[in-house]
Amino acid sequence: MGDHPVAWLRSRTNMGPDTLLAITEYGMSLQASLAAIQNAVPCDRAGALNALVTQAIECSRQTQPLQTGDEGPNFILSDARGSATALRALLLEGPAVIVFCRGSWCPYCSAELAAYQLALPAITARGANLVAISPEIRDDSLTDNEIDALDFEVLSDPGNLTARKFGLVYALDSESRAQFEAFGLNLEAANGDASWRLPIPATFLIDNDRSIVFASAEPDYRQRAEPADVVAALDNLSGRDG
Repeated sequence: MGDHPVAWLRSRTNMGPDTLLAITEYGMSLQASLAAIQNAVPCDRAGALNALVTQAIECSRQTQPLQTGDEGPNFILSDARGSATALRALLLEGPAVIVFCRGSWCPYCSAELAAYQLALPAITARGANLVAISPEIRDDSLTDNEIDALDFEVLSDPGNLTARKFGLVYALDSESRAQFEAFGLNLEAANGDASWRLPIPATFLIDNDRSIVFASAEPDYRQRAEPADVVAALDNLSGRDG
């Protein structure tokens, strides 16, 4: 039997943030980069990959992601080097962009982080901070090269406790677990627990008063909020406050 489609995708694309910068630097939007990843899957493997997406959507139906107008819950999480970051501390400096990812094993998440790396100057120029959050434990998160390729923190959320506060967490069904195991993705080892739970990929912009002013949660993990839309939301926020 040939490679599982996701294993094939990972091996052919090597989609770490440093590699994906080469894609996005040519002016591609995040959506175009995500489509390029999808198009890299051969036709004979696309069906199995689409089945994984369908299963993720079905498993996440009971989630209730926070929406615009809700209060962003505080968190204190550590990055890959062990430094702690609190939402309250971020908000003392300005608005905060919070990006929830599934893990470094997901090429779509890697593409997203690369796109936000390129958008970071526009985000910080508007007085905002950016952090990403993943359930992976620190030892199994980003490689040193991937850490160095990013100028923002990727925080570890053990047990998905923070993602749960944002209404994003769902449990994989038995079929999804079997498929993950078939292509060598051991979430128990990567996340440091046996729950087999993941967050819906999501992006939030939180104002200084902890109100959520932009929210995007995508059960279809191939879809993500465009960084340009987050920058536009920051511009709207500045106009409102000004």
